[in-house]
Amino acid sequence: MFKSDPGAHLKYRKKLEADGNSVFPLFLADSEVQKAAFDSMIAMMKGRLQNKVLEELIIPSWAVGCRRITPGDNYLETLASEKVEVIYGGIQKITEAGCVTEDGVERPVDILICATGFDTSYKPRFPIIGENGKSLSEVWADEAQSYLGMAAAGFPNYFMFAGPNTPIGNGPVLIGLGAHPSSRTLDISDSIISQRHKLTTY
Repeated sequence: MFKSDPGAHLKYRKKLEADGNSVFPLFLADSEVQKAAFDSMIAMMKGRLQNKVLEELIIPSWAVGCRRITPGDNYLETLASEKVEVIYGGIQKITEAGCVTEDGVERPVDILICATGFDTSYKPRFPIIGENGKSLSEVWADEAQSYLGMAAAGFPNYFMFAGPNTPIGNGPVLIGLGAHPSSRTLDISDSIISQRHKLTTY
């Protein structure tokens, strides 16, 4: 249908975007919608876990939208299953048979999956030196700040894609990224090239 009716495809895309944008109040701090969603998700998680210990360990205290929404189907039920033992804590060492946890117990394993998390600091993995010899890693040591997720103050030749403060809090990510940061960065690049050309033309 979309191939023969481009208008229907555009209408469908706009509907998807509108549906995504309709949940924006969910991300407003202390809004009634956010509070209601929080209470509903807490009740849902408790209903699926049915385990006071796991509830204390797993159920978050932060507001809805601060991190990923609650886990998918059967995740919580699996943790609460009699076939599963949840070990909460760190690993002291890896052995030939498995791993020794903080409580000193060696637990044999068939497969060990290392999920160490993500570095969300935005600090670059290579030196980026801006005005007055400042390093972006040092400037962003405590908090990364940028203009609309695409430029950093004091680093005029440095552009980012989906950097800190990228204005995407709701709705389709691809549309937000394509419509704003990428096109704006290209506009600025074109302007720089144009100005440079004017300065070198006699």
